[in-house]
Amino acid sequence: MLNKPSEFTAKSLYIAGFAQARAPHQALIIPSDTQSGTIVHIRIDRATAPTWAYQSRVQKIEGDMFLSSLLKIHDISAGEITVDQLQQAGSVVPVPDNDEFGECGPWVCKVVEKLHEMGLVQLEDIEELRKEFSEFAAGNKAFARRDRFPNVSVSKFCT
Repeated sequence: MLNKPSEFTAKSLYIAGFAQARAPHQALIIPSDTQSGTIVHIRIDRATAPTWAYQSRVQKIEGDMFLSSLLKIHDISAGEITVDQLQQAGSVVPVPDNDEFGECGPWVCKVVEKLHEMGLVQLEDIEELRKEFSEFAAGNKAFARRDRFPNVSVSKFCT
C-alpha cells in the first residue's frame, strides 16, 4: 500500500485531477477505499461524433499513473453522498456540444453547483473553488506516478 495522506477518507467526495499535456482533466470521484472509486466526468466521444459525452465508471486510485490530485469537497463525516446521488447530479448537467479542450472543469463546477442545489454539499463560492482546484492541481504532476498516492487537500470553499 502506498503512503496515504491523512486528509484522505473513503466515501468522501473529491474533485479529481488527471495529468495531461496541458491542464489536468477534471472529474468527481467517491472512493470506495484507497484502491478505487466511482468517477463521473465528461470525455470526448469520437465514436459517434467528436463531442463530449457523460461517463460514470470505476476508477483506480492507488497506483494510477495519471491521477495526481484529489481535492476533498465533502467529508463523509458530514453525511453520505451516495454514488447514485452523484450520478444523478452528473447526468442532468448538460455536456458541451463541441470537442474543445478544457470543457471538463466548467462541467465539474456545474455538477458541484447542482449538488449544492440538492443540499448535498455546502458551496461558498464556485469561482474560488475553481481557482483553488486549478492552483492545487497545477503543482501535482510529480504525483502522477504508479508509486505515489495522489496529492490530497481539503477545500476551503466547499464542504
